[in-house]
Amino acid sequence: MVGELAAGQCTVEAAEEKLILSVARIGATALQAVMQARINQADADRATPPDLVREGRRPIWVRSLWGDFQIVRAYYSRKGGGEGQTPSDCLLQLWDSYTPGMAKVLCRLIPQMPFEQVAELLHSTTGATVGGRQVHRFTEGAADAARRWTAGIEPPEDPADRLYVSFDGTGVPMRRDCLVGRKGRGADGCAKTREMRLGCVFTQSGTDDQGHAIRDPDSTTYIAALLDSKLFGREIKAEAWRRGMADARRVVVITDGAKWCATIASTLFGRATHILDFYHAAEHLHSLAEAVFGQGREAEIHFRRWRRMLRRGEAPAIVAEARATHATAVDQEAIRRETTYLRNNIERMRYDQFLREGLFIGSGVIEAGRKTVVGNRAKRSGMQWSVPGVQNILDLRCTLLSGRMDQFLKHALAQRRAA
Repeated sequence: MVGELAAGQCTVEAAEEKLILSVARIGATALQAVMQARINQADADRATPPDLVREGRRPIWVRSLWGDFQIVRAYYSRKGGGEGQTPSDCLLQLWDSYTPGMAKVLCRLIPQMPFEQVAELLHSTTGATVGGRQVHRFTEGAADAARRWTAGIEPPEDPADRLYVSFDGTGVPMRRDCLVGRKGRGADGCAKTREMRLGCVFTQSGTDDQGHAIRDPDSTTYIAALLDSKLFGREIKAEAWRRGMADARRVVVITDGAKWCATIASTLFGRATHILDFYHAAEHLHSLAEAVFGQGREAEIHFRRWRRMLRRGEAPAIVAEARATHATAVDQEAIRRETTYLRNNIERMRYDQFLREGLFIGSGVIEAGRKTVVGNRAKRSGMQWSVPGVQNILDLRCTLLSGRMDQFLKHALAQRRAA
């Protein structure tokens, strides 16, 4: 084959494909020999436990980055009945017949691209033959393992100086059978999405030269769940605890002011400083200005002035000023609604104080997370999810984007060997 390639009898693209397949065959043969030799030695040295009966050796197809191959290993049945055992699978750290290397690659690719694309990429670059359905089945077990591992994470020994918690929701497209009985906002009244709640936790150790808050690098972790607000509240509190909330010098919750967010903040983060996202508050100011003056230049002038006042912590003065114009306003109902919103959030809009203390006043981290964590994977064109399907994907994606994937894989593979 080398002579054929050197003689220019095929294109560079074809040459690459041939080399990939040839190297893959060599790699698969070598890996098969190494694994089989190790199994043979282990099976020969292993004493049969008293409650098991050795039933000879049985084959298994191993899926590796070099392609599939078959090995044989000892199989044991239980004397009293029940599921049999193949200890050598654990010795080799096989994960549902996948080698450790293949399992690691799958756990990193699955959260980033659709199943069929994962299968195609692996085949075109390594020669591995894993189908989209096989990737789907692997995802279920990997996501379950990631959930169990995450739940067992202990808080850090060194508590954070400032720990931030933020959460929001975004719709994800679902299959019709997962939307039965749910009302939508469209003209037909039928729901096409379900709300995926997303939470993040990050830390801050200081400020820049101008006193602006600086997020600690690589400190953001995420959780995502198709749960009602009460159950989700428990999940985001658990994540905050894993990040050291109990010992943090200060805990800050930043939300957009939605009722369910405020409820979680007040009931589960009672000792935290609750800040209303400045940019959401400003949007309400814009609506208030148009309610008073109508759309146009005068409303824009007042909005900009009120926005500056808001940043200076003068929200009560804005409310009083707007209410004074109630009788001559363009939309009196809108004034009542917006001023009520502002009054209910006065304590969360002390932006002058928050800025002096070097705190974040915006929810940019969670707003960006809605796109990077959920949107870029679960809201692509044509996607429609089942409840477990989207949850599994986003659990793995949160593990990856939280910087925990290496730790998770190390633990998961070590568990298989220990078994």
